[in-house]
Amino acid sequence: MNFLAETDDSYAIAKADMLRSEILAKRARARVFVGSEGSVEARKAVAETHSEVTAADDELIRATLEFEGLRAKRQRAEIVIDVWRSLEASRRKL
Repeated sequence: MNFLAETDDSYAIAKADMLRSEILAKRARARVFVGSEGSVEARKAVAETHSEVTAADDELIRATLEFEGLRAKRQRAEIVIDVWRSLEASRRKL
Protein backbone atom coordinates (compact mmCIF):
# COMPACT_ATOMS: atom_id res chain seq x y z
CA MET A 1 0.00 0.00 0.00
CA ASN A 2 2.95 2.28 0.59
CA PHE A 3 4.01 1.85 -3.01
CA LEU A 4 0.64 3.06 -4.25
CA ALA A 5 0.68 6.03 -1.93
CA GLU A 6 4.25 6.94 -2.78
CA THR A 7 3.78 6.77 -6.54
CA ASP A 8 0.68 8.95 -6.93
CA ASP A 9 2.71 11.96 -8.05
CA SER A 10 5.05 9.89 -10.21
CA TYR A 11 2.08 8.29 -11.93
CA ALA A 12 0.45 11.65 -12.61
CA ILE A 13 3.70 13.13 -13.92
CA ALA A 14 4.33 10.11 -16.16
CA LYS A 15 0.81 10.33 -17.58
CA ALA A 16 1.11 14.07 -18.19
CA ASP A 17 4.50 13.53 -19.82
CA MET A 18 3.01 10.92 -22.14
CA LEU A 19 0.08 13.17 -23.08
CA ARG A 20 2.44 16.11 -23.61
CA SER A 21 4.60 13.95 -25.87
CA GLU A 22 1.55 12.97 -27.93
CA ILE A 23 0.64 16.62 -28.43
CA LEU A 24 4.19 17.60 -29.36
CA ALA A 25 4.46 14.71 -31.84
CA LYS A 26 1.22 15.79 -33.52
CA ARG A 27 2.43 19.39 -33.67
CA ALA A 28 5.77 18.39 -35.17
CA ARG A 29 4.03 16.23 -37.77
CA ALA A 30 1.63 19.06 -38.68
CA ARG A 31 4.42 21.66 -38.82
CA VAL A 32 6.47 19.57 -41.26
CA PHE A 33 3.38 18.64 -43.29
CA VAL A 34 2.34 22.27 -43.73
CA GLY A 35 5.88 23.32 -44.64
CA SER A 36 6.21 20.65 -47.34
CA GLU A 37 5.24 20.83 -50.99
CA GLY A 38 3.60 18.33 -53.29
CA SER A 39 0.59 16.07 -53.07
CA VAL A 40 -1.00 15.18 -49.77
CA GLU A 41 0.59 11.74 -49.80
CA ALA A 42 4.01 13.20 -50.60
CA ARG A 43 3.68 15.71 -47.78
CA LYS A 44 2.63 12.95 -45.38
CA ALA A 45 5.67 10.91 -46.40
CA VAL A 46 7.98 13.86 -45.84
CA ALA A 47 6.41 14.51 -42.43
CA GLU A 48 6.68 10.88 -41.33
CA THR A 49 10.37 10.67 -42.19
CA HIS A 50 11.46 14.11 -40.96
CA SER A 51 14.02 14.06 -38.15
CA GLU A 52 11.91 16.36 -35.94
CA VAL A 53 8.95 13.99 -36.21
CA THR A 54 10.99 10.85 -35.57
CA ALA A 55 12.57 12.51 -32.52
CA ALA A 56 9.11 13.45 -31.23
CA ASP A 57 7.92 9.88 -31.83
CA ASP A 58 10.95 8.52 -29.94
CA GLU A 59 10.11 10.79 -27.00
CA LEU A 60 6.49 9.59 -27.11
CA ILE A 61 7.67 5.98 -27.02
CA ARG A 62 9.93 6.71 -24.04
CA ALA A 63 7.15 8.52 -22.15
CA THR A 64 4.64 5.76 -22.92
CA LEU A 65 7.07 3.09 -21.75
CA GLU A 66 7.65 4.92 -18.47
CA PHE A 67 3.93 5.49 -17.88
CA GLU A 68 2.86 1.96 -18.78
CA GLY A 69 5.63 0.44 -16.63
CA LEU A 70 4.53 2.44 -13.60
CA ARG A 71 0.88 1.68 -14.32
CA ALA A 72 1.60 -2.06 -14.48
CA LYS A 73 3.48 -1.95 -11.17
CA ARG A 74 0.60 -0.10 -9.52
CA GLN A 75 -1.94 -2.57 -10.91
CA ARG A 76 0.14 -5.46 -9.59
CA ALA A 77 0.21 -3.81 -6.16
CA GLU A 78 -3.58 -3.44 -6.27
CA ILE A 79 -3.95 -7.13 -7.16
CA VAL A 80 -1.69 -8.14 -4.25
CA ILE A 81 -3.83 -6.04 -1.90
CA ASP A 82 -7.04 -7.63 -3.24
CA VAL A 83 -5.61 -11.14 -2.82
CA TRP A 84 -4.53 -10.30 0.74
CA ARG A 85 -8.02 -8.98 1.54
CA SER A 86 -9.60 -12.12 0.15
CA LEU A 87 -7.27 -14.37 2.14
CA GLU A 88 -7.93 -12.42 5.31
CA ALA A 89 -11.68 -12.60 4.80
CA SER A 90 -11.47 -16.35 4.26
CA ARG A 91 -9.28 -16.73 7.35
CA ARG A 92 -11.79 -14.81 9.47
CA LYS A 93 -14.61 -17.16 8.40
CA LEU A 94 -12.75 -20.12 9.82
